[in-house]
Amino acid sequence: MTTRLDETIYLNDHSTNHISMVIEKVSALLAEDYSVLSMYEIFFLLIAIHIHDAGHIFNGRDGHEKNGGKFLTEISKYAISTIELREISKIAQAHSGKNDPIGYLALESIISGKKVHSRLLAALLRMGDELADGRPRSSNYLLDHDLITESSQLFHAFSSCLDSFEPVMSSHEISMTFCLNREMTLKTFKKNSKDGLIELFLIDEIYIRSLKTFCECLYYNRFVPEKLRVSTLNVTINFIEEGKFEDFYERITYRIEEKGYPNLSFQNIFELCGDSLKRGGSFLTGENIQKHLIKEVKDNESV
Repeated sequence: MTTRLDETIYLNDHSTNHISMVIEKVSALLAEDYSVLSMYEIFFLLIAIHIHDAGHIFNGRDGHEKNGGKFLTEISKYAISTIELREISKIAQAHSGKNDPIGYLALESIISGKKVHSRLLAALLRMGDELADGRPRSSNYLLDHDLITESSQLFHAFSSCLDSFEPVMSSHEISMTFCLNREMTLKTFKKNSKDGLIELFLIDEIYIRSLKTFCECLYYNRFVPEKLRVSTLNVTINFIEEGKFEDFYERITYRIEEKGYPNLSFQNIFELCGDSLKRGGSFLTGENIQKHLIKEVKDNESV
């Protein structure tokens, strides 16, 4: 699904395929053990997942998380009570935003005579939505033919190169694996920021997004039982030449984990991961990788 109410944004897939992916990721977070949830809570969670992005229909990307309830009211006014609709809408709405949207929900409510742990349900939805990304969400044909709006290409490129994004609950980890070709590695993409439109290498966006995912893990951990918590994010970035299926640059691996006394300042990826993101004394930024690859081509041509 794409947003047409804002012609500057071309969203990656938000269709029923995305909903299925969110359900799949939530199931993986629960390790297929649903005993922490009642059947009534599972019903709430599934409905909330189905409507969490439906607000795009009303006014596009901005504020979409607040409008899923409108959609639910229209299709379910006789099947679900008003108080149930309100709580499901609150759970769905908490999947977006940074002003502690889950913390404002009730820890435990009695709805229609049954207990509902809305914070837990919202945390599972939000984390499942974070993990529900990858190549199937990218408009790959349009991306390859440069038919996506300039400021949206980076989001599709990120999804396109994300091969797997899986929770491994036996070790309380999340595994993120990427595969970049040479063109994607060397290219810069436009991205909207608070300072306006900036240019960014895809590798640097991967660093930013992996930090965001880890931040989401820490937020998620506040609201779930210990056995559902995630303490580590393992990232692998492969550089494979299209057609040849050979590595054109050495694989990058790094690990982000919660350790030591908490630091209130949000560190950058290089402070967190140190030497694992250094090669030849330099940090593995998109610019430094580009310089290395261009130099390598020139050196080969001069031989």
